[in-house]
Amino acid sequence: MSSLRTVCIFLLSVSAISHARAQEQPAAVTASTPATTQSGASAKITNARVVEMAKLGLDDDIIIARIKHGICDFQLSDNDLMALKNAGVSSKVVAAMLDAVPAAPPPLPSDGRVRVFVTDSQSWETRGSSSAGGNSNGWGASSSFSGGARPQTAEIVKTLNQRCPELTVTNVLGKADFVIVLDHEGGKGLLRHRNKIAVFNHDGDDIFSDSTRELGNAVKDACAAMTKSKK
Repeated sequence: MSSLRTVCIFLLSVSAISHARAQEQPAAVTASTPATTQSGASAKITNARVVEMAKLGLDDDIIIARIKHGICDFQLSDNDLMALKNAGVSSKVVAAMLDAVPAAPPPLPSDGRVRVFVTDSQSWETRGSSSAGGNSNGWGASSSFSGGARPQTAEIVKTLNQRCPELTVTNVLGKADFVIVLDHEGGKGLLRHRNKIAVFNHDGDDIFSDSTRELGNAVKDACAAMTKSKK
């Protein structure tokens, strides 16, 4: 009995010590779930987003601040502006949207020169399609002279430089105000070495045409037509 009593006292002592140690340990800290944050890369602010903010009842100053500090992708044609007005977006907010759109760069100043591009009919037709006037889209700044190396074409360039010093011959089609197209005909008799010359403006309109044996006179008349058309 004495031994059993001693064991019981020992077990009770161990239990008491374990309980005391458990009370001394700090309570486990429960990790809290972090609050959800908005992605750093904000979505673009569009017309629809502005309308949405306006319908949520946000003040104009708040919407404008979002526009100034956000990445905007607005469509601001006359119809778009009318749609924004009908959707309840204030004029103050619309003005801020207009201010957020970068202004178009000013056009490059002109040096006042009238430039002429000279080619032959084969090169012009090959480049443009089926008509002697090039193509329906006019001629772009990236276009360049790719043909027309015939002696008659070189003669036109020479004659232009001599008789029309106010004009500048260019080999960059995109810079040209006018295009001179030469169609040289061979053959015998009255048609022998006869030249057809035509002048087109930047819109592709024929402003002058002639058929002659003497290129000098035709170029002189073409020069007069271009000078008159440019005034």
